[in-house]
Amino acid sequence: MPEKYWPETVILWGAGATKPLGLYATKELIQLVIKINDNDFSFLENKNEELKNAFKKLVTVDLIKDNKLSKIYDLKALEIIINTNPKLNMHELFTMLDQLIDNDMGFNAFCKGKTEFLRVERIKGAKRCLILLIEELERLSVQKEPGYMDSVNVEPYYQLSKILTELMKEEAKYFEERGYKRDTRRFYLYSYAIISFNWDPILLWNLFNAHKEQNDNPMYLEGGLKLRLFDDFGTKIASTEIDSDESEIWYTADESQCKRVNDYKYPSRIIRVGKILFPHGIFGSRICPECGKYITTFGGRWDRLSTEVFGPSVSKGLQSNWQYKTKRESKYKRGALECPYCGQITYPYDMPLIMQTLAKKRSISPLEEIKTEMGLLMKNAKHIIFAGYSLPLDDIMVKTFFMSSIAGNDRNKLKCTVINYDEDYKDGENWLRGESIGKYIKESTNKSVVECIENVCDIFNLQNVRVSLKGMPDVFMKNGKCEKEKVIDLLYPKEYFREGFPLIRE
Repeated sequence: MPEKYWPETVILWGAGATKPLGLYATKELIQLVIKINDNDFSFLENKNEELKNAFKKLVTVDLIKDNKLSKIYDLKALEIIINTNPKLNMHELFTMLDQLIDNDMGFNAFCKGKTEFLRVERIKGAKRCLILLIEELERLSVQKEPGYMDSVNVEPYYQLSKILTELMKEEAKYFEERGYKRDTRRFYLYSYAIISFNWDPILLWNLFNAHKEQNDNPMYLEGGLKLRLFDDFGTKIASTEIDSDESEIWYTADESQCKRVNDYKYPSRIIRVGKILFPHGIFGSRICPECGKYITTFGGRWDRLSTEVFGPSVSKGLQSNWQYKTKRESKYKRGALECPYCGQITYPYDMPLIMQTLAKKRSISPLEEIKTEMGLLMKNAKHIIFAGYSLPLDDIMVKTFFMSSIAGNDRNKLKCTVINYDEDYKDGENWLRGESIGKYIKESTNKSVVECIENVCDIFNLQNVRVSLKGMPDVFMKNGKCEKEKVIDLLYPKEYFREGFPLIRE
């Protein structure tokens, strides 16, 4: 039976990994939605004036007075539902909305001294509005000025992306020297994979840009063939080409492309791919309501600080640089994306995002395909990194799926790294192991971090776990810069991989 090669290190990327960028965590998002409901915009105090005004206009004018937007994204209905119980958390709110929608039932609300009945059509509008607010709040959170992310905050992630790109170039060279055939997974699959449980595309966008820089000035391998690096999303996604005025279909890379391009009979170039999955969906993606294809957008230009990668906004002021590419997009605007397959217009409410709900949902085929790929990645991993992802209670479905995926692995061999952040411990040891982990769990007052470590230790043998409390991005930074050796130690520690980097694929 042939050897099945999969990435040796799998990174589970969570909200804690991107918190330094300003992105809001789930608990913060529901608190902000409640503040908006109370007409409290104090959280915008330090924001750029144009962005502040654009967001206020969206929630106080556009979603209230605009006849079309107010019916699609029913902010008033959402306000009524929240007012019945302002202590609802995001998990409970989405579950309640989904239960009502799935059972085709309305909602009888008593608030402000009177009863008001919301039919199921308005419940659907309230859910669409909640998802829209989450998307717009996250888009707003990373912008320092209209259309651009904060370069200082993004820089460590860009440096990380550049080092990961450099490592995959070096790995290609070593794999070639060892005689790994370039049209096999043994050669073309990166030794790391990323599973992002976030909806934001920031890490992906930085990797895209780092790969493009390498691809524009490529390294040459055997026979003078250029090496190109790409990303595989675990499912077929169509987009439109960046830096192009055309709306012609442009496909993301996948393994089938590697097999064909790296064919020894038709040498032209050599490509490698890294798995980067978004099992909960990603901002800017859509399921076409007519043909059912999965499409996305990465904006119209290569600018690693541009927020265009979040997709078009219903508010021009919150996505000031967005350029609609087709006549129909320009006609309808308000977040319109034309499906490159059938020409149907899609809108932000067509985004296939997996929200925090216990209600049984109809499966979304592309995300189910990604979930299958995710299970295979975890099943075959030798080292799993929890990067700001803590397997919280509201992700219980993910936790059980994760546990079943690795159930066939030898727990004595499967290694684990946990990266979290504790303000009181940031200057402590680089890594906690064994008894030091147990001591921290007993003595720490940081409940969320302790819960994260305990969740992981429920699955892995303690002797195979190491913990960093420096958080992201500090775990791979030194003197304000991302250090290559720290990245290597993070992904391929010699205590887990005897040969270190580059890995040996037997």
